[in-house]
Amino acid sequence: MNVIPPFCSLLGIRDAQIVQVVLDGLNNILKKAGNRTEEICQKIEECGGLDKIEHLQNHENEEIYKLAYEIIDAFFSSEDDDVEQDGHFNDGQGGAQPAGGFNF
Repeated sequence: MNVIPPFCSLLGIRDAQIVQVVLDGLNNILKKAGNRTEEICQKIEECGGLDKIEHLQNHENEEIYKLAYEIIDAFFSSEDDDVEQDGHFNDGQGGAQPAGGFNF
């Protein structure tokens, strides 16, 4: 777990090969984390790694872009946040109808 902050700091360098190796490493760590995945994701966020990974989704190197996207999609996307437990989409607007009904 102590490798996460140094790995994340390497995501800011300009050497595409090193960045790709680091992204591969983080991806593999997360894939093998098992029940510690959430803890490792938290560590990545705390040390600024998530911001760097998000930024790398705009990288000119297609492999780096793909790896960054894969990590975000697999471990940091929050699709669950928009779906209530009953399976209905929650747009944050509430579903209550006005007291007098709707007038169209």
